[in-house]
Amino acid sequence: MKIKTRFWLLSLLLGVVAMTVAGCLARSAERDAAGLGYLNALERLSGSTEALDDGVSAFSRAYADLTDPNLGELMTALYAEDIFFNDTVHTFTDRQNLVDYLTRTGAGLHESQVEIHQVLIDQADVFVRWTMEFKTRAVGRDIHSQSIGMTHLRFDQDGRVILHQDYWDSAGGLFDHLPVVGFAIDRARSRME
Repeated sequence: MKIKTRFWLLSLLLGVVAMTVAGCLARSAERDAAGLGYLNALERLSGSTEALDDGVSAFSRAYADLTDPNLGELMTALYAEDIFFNDTVHTFTDRQNLVDYLTRTGAGLHESQVEIHQVLIDQADVFVRWTMEFKTRAVGRDIHSQSIGMTHLRFDQDGRVILHQDYWDSAGGLFDHLPVVGFAIDRARSRME
C-alpha cells in the first residue's frame, strides 16, 4: 500500500512539475514577444504632447479604483482603439480586449486602490510611479496585496493612451499569494540567498 501511495504522489508531483515547466516556457515566449512588441510599439506609436495633462488626469481617475462599477466606460474613454498594453502579465493591442480584461479583473476584486506618487514627462513619454493595493479571494484564501510600480505611457492628440507598459513586482504583488506558485517562488528566492 505504501509503495502505491508513494508512486501516486510521485506521479502527481511529476505531473505538476511538467505543467509548471510547460507553463514557464510558454510564459517566457510570451514575455519575449511582449518585449519585442514594446520595442516595436515605441517606434510605431510616437505619441503626442497636445493633451498630456488631460491624459494623465484620465489615467489617474480610471485606475484609482478598479472596482468602480463604471470601469468599462472609464477604460474605453481612456484608451485609443489601436494600442500597445503590457502589464507584465498580459499584452493587448486592441482596446476592446483590454477593456474586457480590466473589467473582469476589477469584478474579481473586493477593494482596489492605485495611488500615483510621481509623474515625469519627457516630450511625449510619461512615466508614472505608483503603489497599488487590492483585496480579493483566490483558491479559498483572502489575499491582501500591496505593490509598487512604474508605467510608461504615450498619448494620442486627444489625450487617449496609445502605449502602456507597466513595470511592477508581479511576483510579490500577485503570485506570492497563490498557494503552489507562492511556495515555488519562496523556495527559489531562498536558494538564491
